[in-house]
Amino acid sequence: MRLSLFWRTFALISLLLAISLGAWYQLYRAFEQPPQASRFAWEMASAINLARTALVHTRGSDREALLQAMASNQGLRVYPRSDADRVEPYPNQKLGVEVERQLTKRLGNPTTLAGRVNGVHALWVSFDIDDERYWLIAEPERLVLPMTGSRTEMVAFAIGVLLAMIGGLLISRLVNRPLANLARSIDRLSRGEPPPRLSESGPPEIAMLNRRFNELAGDLQAMDADRAIVLAGVSHDVRTPLTRLRLEVEMSALPDAAQASMIEEIERIDSIVHQFVEFASPLERTVEVVDINDVFSQFLRLYSRERAAGLLSVFKRVEHGLTWQGNPVLLERILSNVFENAIKYAATPGERNVRIDIIGRRHEKGVELIFRDHGPGVPEASLSKLARPFARLDTERSVIGGSGLGLAIVARLARRTRGGMIIENASGGGLRIRVVLRDLDSAKVAARETFIDTLDPVSAPAELMQAPQSTRNGRRSRPSRSSSPSR
Repeated sequence: MRLSLFWRTFALISLLLAISLGAWYQLYRAFEQPPQASRFAWEMASAINLARTALVHTRGSDREALLQAMASNQGLRVYPRSDADRVEPYPNQKLGVEVERQLTKRLGNPTTLAGRVNGVHALWVSFDIDDERYWLIAEPERLVLPMTGSRTEMVAFAIGVLLAMIGGLLISRLVNRPLANLARSIDRLSRGEPPPRLSESGPPEIAMLNRRFNELAGDLQAMDADRAIVLAGVSHDVRTPLTRLRLEVEMSALPDAAQASMIEEIERIDSIVHQFVEFASPLERTVEVVDINDVFSQFLRLYSRERAAGLLSVFKRVEHGLTWQGNPVLLERILSNVFENAIKYAATPGERNVRIDIIGRRHEKGVELIFRDHGPGVPEASLSKLARPFARLDTERSVIGGSGLGLAIVARLARRTRGGMIIENASGGGLRIRVVLRDLDSAKVAARETFIDTLDPVSAPAELMQAPQSTRNGRRSRPSRSSSPSR
């Protein structure tokens, strides 16, 4: 699993801060140790000189009184030293060696610093008076460096590291928040949702990037509005003369065969204009709970004539009670384009009948619809061309015609729900179209069609479509059907 930019930045900053704290800790200890050793050596040398004076120049009760005063006032005690003593070195060997060197320099005789003698934990400093050997015992707290590894100091260091990590987290959020906002806005823009305006304040680079994105989003909205106006005008300006032309053909004295041929061509032009408008039309805002079986039943009534004539066979297997939260018109547009595409290109070889098998089932946060025909299929090499807008197989241009938008519309409608479409050759012949529609949130439905037409129209999230991605919007040619409907 690859880490996001936020967590990478957080880990890097936290690591650098932790390394800096560790380096500071070591430097502090390195620079603090010599002054501490020198101070302790000076104190111990002074105490040893005092003890020597007490032992040399006092006798009896006076010596005992002086030694007791040193023990009570200074926390220093004097004990005889013998060869049988079990001596353990001072735990911090580097500091102990430095103290021994300083004491030897000040006292003039070799001196030993021990951390434990005969099992008693203290600071033990050896000194000699003539031929007699003694220990000067001091409390261990006299020689404790700041940050020498005690539990309290380790807790303090851990707190410092934790605060450094919190600081790294805040810095990472500060650095990555503009990028995260931009990514979310791009995602909304790619789905056709109007993105919120990004803040143009802050660092100059981020402000410039957000400003350019805001300008881009505004330009795309203006282009989309202009496109809607142009399409509405084209639809009106083309269909009006087509209607007049059809009336004139029907009222003319042309032979029936010529008249039927001209009317069929007029209907084909009207169908192409309808697909152009449908491809660029916005998504309706209405979101409701859609009963998939009801929509299929109502839709199939539109093809009752073809089914009665034996030109279309539909075998449906949809889960009972299957529902989808979305717009029923969107689902009807998907069904219409899939069926029209199949009727044009998917006749069973050697027959006039078109057979379509339908499977409907729940798919995570949405529904999955599978359409399978029994036509001639498409070569694997051509699958990548099939759902691209205006892309058609060469053999279709002269025989069937069409706009090349049928399955491109299906792919775009599926993508509007953050779902996707996959087309693949079915085993046994024909093609299988898998469409995943995610449940829509009424508060987040796109108010207009996506502006980004350079995106792959059949792209689908990997978690939705667990199959090799392929596309299609046309098939091998077959003889045209004079009775094929134009919708």
